[in-house]
Amino acid sequence: MMWVLVAALLTGASDAPAPPVLTAQAAPAAAPSPLADALALEAAGNDAGALAALERLALGQPRWELPRLEAARLLLKAGSASELDRAQAHLDAAQKEAPENPRVYFLRGMLLEERGTTFDAIRAYEKAVGLRPSYDDARFRLAGLWARAGDFLKAEWHYRPLSKSKPEWVQVRLQLASVLEQQGRVPDAEKELLAARDAQPTNPGVLRTLAAFYERTGRPQLAAKVRAQLAAPEKRSMRALKPSKR
Repeated sequence: MMWVLVAALLTGASDAPAPPVLTAQAAPAAAPSPLADALALEAAGNDAGALAALERLALGQPRWELPRLEAARLLLKAGSASELDRAQAHLDAAQKEAPENPRVYFLRGMLLEERGTTFDAIRAYEKAVGLRPSYDDARFRLAGLWARAGDFLKAEWHYRPLSKSKPEWVQVRLQLASVLEQQGRVPDAEKELLAARDAQPTNPGVLRTLAAFYERTGRPQLAAKVRAQLAAPEKRSMRALKPSKR
């Protein structure tokens, strides 16, 4: 894989003796990567140009999976039925060349979600997570699909590690609270909602979710207290004044 080759080159360069300095002139910059050039087109808002460049690169280097994965991602971003078929063709070719690349299965899961085949998408995301347990994006989508399928225990099983590895993803705690409540574990759900509020005490979405939870669980006074926080003006911190020199 390309990143393995790059790592090997970097390792070799670090072990080699430094060449003698012949002139004071700076060394020439490395040639830009065609893949980076294609992605720069996307960053500039030219998705069509980026896709065309990626597909030319895939045609010229058919054994290299990365241009195919980026092309599939762009096609999924567009989302029409014909583009989904093209995305699948790229993913099939990428999987043939790099069957252990977890991103192949992550993008395939997204493709299968677009086609409405929930359990096939689940299997694809599970493959991605199996190959890379730290693949948080894949795990998040996997947890959401299990929740949508009504298997709240499996959803919890995936949301739990995410709540630790990505504490800044407050949506994870909200979803975890939801699947815990669906299991009838109200105190555990409340604990996650309070943790979300502690992490982002002024987040309106968190406060509204917590207030609605208290309403559902028969605690209107707590719900009203949380809603009061939504209506309260944000406190401004005063700028510290320097001591007078007089």
